[in-house]
Amino acid sequence: MTVQIRLRTEGLTWREIDDELVVLDVVRSNYLATNEAGRLLWDSLASGTTRDELVRELSDAFELEPQTASADVDRFLAELRAQSLLHE
Repeated sequence: MTVQIRLRTEGLTWREIDDELVVLDVVRSNYLATNEAGRLLWDSLASGTTRDELVRELSDAFELEPQTASADVDRFLAELRAQSLLHE
């Protein structure tokens, strides 16, 4: 079974500034900034995706080996989970 992952819908706002993404979590009064890779993943998470799709997207966009992209996606998702930003 493939699990859909998406961003939490309540209390989040974000803006793109150059190649970065700045996110404000109004619920927790936190903010987060990501680089271009994080912005790519965030965009997919905003509409709903799977871990495997995120790995594929990151690998294709930045010409990464699948193992590297997989580790990067897992770290990114772990950080978002720690911040309670995901709805799974």
